[in-house]
Amino acid sequence: MKKRLVPVFILLVAVAIAATLIITKPKAKPVEVKEKAWLVAADGIQRQTLAPTFILYGRVESLWHSDLTAGVAADVVDIRVIDGSRVKKGDVLLTLDDRDTRLLLAQREAELAEAEAKIQSEITKHQANLKSLPSEKRLLELTQAEVKRLQGLVKRKVSAQSALDTARQSAERQAIALAARQQLVLEHKARLAELNAKLARAEAMRDQAQIELDRTSLISPFNGVVTSVNVSPGKNVRVGESLIQLYDEDSLVIRGQVPNRYLGMIRNALQKEEKVRLQGELDKQPIKATLVNLAGEANGSTGGVEGLFELDSRYDDIQHGRFVHLDLVLPEQQDLIAIPHESIYGTDKVYIVDDEHRMRARNIERVGEIRLADGSSQTLIRSNDLNPGDQLVTTQLPNAVDGLLVRVAGEQ
Repeated sequence: MKKRLVPVFILLVAVAIAATLIITKPKAKPVEVKEKAWLVAADGIQRQTLAPTFILYGRVESLWHSDLTAGVAADVVDIRVIDGSRVKKGDVLLTLDDRDTRLLLAQREAELAEAEAKIQSEITKHQANLKSLPSEKRLLELTQAEVKRLQGLVKRKVSAQSALDTARQSAERQAIALAARQQLVLEHKARLAELNAKLARAEAMRDQAQIELDRTSLISPFNGVVTSVNVSPGKNVRVGESLIQLYDEDSLVIRGQVPNRYLGMIRNALQKEEKVRLQGELDKQPIKATLVNLAGEANGSTGGVEGLFELDSRYDDIQHGRFVHLDLVLPEQQDLIAIPHESIYGTDKVYIVDDEHRMRARNIERVGEIRLADGSSQTLIRSNDLNPGDQLVTTQLPNAVDGLLVRVAGEQ
């Protein structure tokens, strides 16, 4: 019996020890899960009257860019400019051989002198005809009277018939001469008109020859800068061949693409005759321009319309064709809010911090940007969902969602 009770006793002792250990083991404290509060920066909302800006990318161009061509066929004699030369209006840029054109001009001037001499001769002849016409009439009357006298003598058989025939011939010849003289007087206006027409033609041909002579000297049509010299001395050029290209530096403008979302404001400003300014720096020099007009045709491949901006003053260091990026300043608008770029999520959403320290999404409308005194910029927005006093989240959180718990920097 003792051998059978020993194992049972050991088993009971083991169970008692195990039960004691289970009863006396320490109890684990429950884990309390706390929601993480993300640290963010926040600023108050303030509505202001501000002038929106946006960066405009443009190109410096001139309203007038000329390709000067040869007006006559001749050899190039002298070139007085090179690429980049600044010229004044009326400066001679290039000269062509003018010997042929001078000879042609001399010939046309001789033809003109001949036409003038013929007119003077016709006037002199007409004056002589007018003076001779009364004498011709008197001679005709005398010859006719002689014929009548001889007719009477012949009837009385006092004079010979041959004398009467001779007198009749003289009368007929004088009648023909008188008629010819009268015809010359009557045709004077027609002959003079014909000679005047020839004179006008000779003057036109002389003027044309003078123009061709003038074209042997290539003259600058404006104050400009030479962009290309396409010939060299000694080259024989044809009529219409390109010689020199230059642009008017007094008519420089900036042509830039205005996005569609700003076109309404800009057109409204132009109708009200409000200035739309363009300002910034180029080569560390301040530059300003004013919008004068929008392009008459929109490019279908771009999302906007080109604007032409006239420079406010002369800038000698700006080359034609340079690309620039400047700030386009729009007219002032009311109820705008300036916020950091980091405050915007997506394209039209910001977050504010509510009374429970949670982020709440608000929809906005982006109006433009504003340049600060230190050179940085902020985004200008408009929204009916934001009120003065709201705390706007200015930190860009990658996991931002509506209702996210945050802790504003600087607050307990």
